[in-house]
Amino acid sequence: MELMQERLYELVEQTGSLVDPRVVKLSQEIDDLVVTMQRLRMCRELDMPLKK
Repeated sequence: MELMQERLYELVEQTGSLVDPRVVKLSQEIDDLVVTMQRLRMCRELDMPLKK
């Protein structure tokens, strides 16, 4: 995830835009990863199986 965030910062610097399609796509991928990590953490804390 850290590498993705670094790449996101680089893309924003290169494009000068937060709405460039590449920036938006990578940002959404990072968001999805964060949500997945939060779900995993919550399931572990509650000792529950992971649901999709």
